[in-house]
Amino acid sequence: MPSDFKEVKLFGAPRCALGESPRWAEGHWWWVDAEQGVVYWRPGGSIDELDNLPISKKEFNVRTSLVQPIGDSRVVVAVENTLRYFESESNALHEISKSIEIPMPPNWLLNDGIADIAGNIWIGTVSPDRAKGTGALLRINKSGDIKQALPRFSLTNGMAWDHEREQLYHVDSYERIVWQHQVNVLTGDISNSRIFIQLPPDDGFPDGISLDSAGRISLAIYSKSVVRFYDLGGGFLNELSIPAEQVTSVAIGGLNESQLLITTAQEGFTKAQSEEFPLAGQLFISQS
Repeated sequence: MPSDFKEVKLFGAPRCALGESPRWAEGHWWWVDAEQGVVYWRPGGSIDELDNLPISKKEFNVRTSLVQPIGDSRVVVAVENTLRYFESESNALHEISKSIEIPMPPNWLLNDGIADIAGNIWIGTVSPDRAKGTGALLRINKSGDIKQALPRFSLTNGMAWDHEREQLYHVDSYERIVWQHQVNVLTGDISNSRIFIQLPPDDGFPDGISLDSAGRISLAIYSKSVVRFYDLGGGFLNELSIPAEQVTSVAIGGLNESQLLITTAQEGFTKAQSEEFPLAGQLFISQS
């Protein structure tokens, strides 16, 4: 079934240098400006109400690639190479437990990630030069044990769970691949991996990904100004135009999954380019 999302409007949020990690949880939207190091959150509402709803933020002022709600008003934030745990309360985040530092070579980065139903965090590593096959997919359990789940990715990026089928969808942007991994959530073991979507070399780069309860996959296509929709067989359904070229990520949420939140970026822009393309780095929302 094609997506019901037909058009977008501005979300009314601060413009980002690198908008990423949109999430819907416990009645709130979450996202980050990864480059500026800011976590944002806002209560949900109808598309006409959003402009009047407050936006809260917490500034880290260093690379902040992920915000991941994990239930009970708690969130995990990836700050540089460290996972930090917070409790959200109205317009504030309070750190609640010991952080988990992930050993990495100098100048390596953590990128996008996701939590599974057991509370483990899955997150990707990226080398400074994005060299082919140098990144990895990590799994960090609640005790802080770090395991390399899979090696040899170039730019590990967005992730989405199909817990019913125990499948993790996982993007390698530079290879233009969306992987589908069969995962034992209790052990973290991956028994099978296959290419789910392969974009051609002249296409854009797959980036963030989201899966709804009806089995529709939303995929942000960086450098192509679109979000594309696929079925669980990998078949293309349709696409949604976004008025910004660098579409970075996407999340299904709102009441009855009736909304789609899209982040964008202005990576590599000069001041003149930023002024010429004022929608780059904005967040957009669509209502079904």
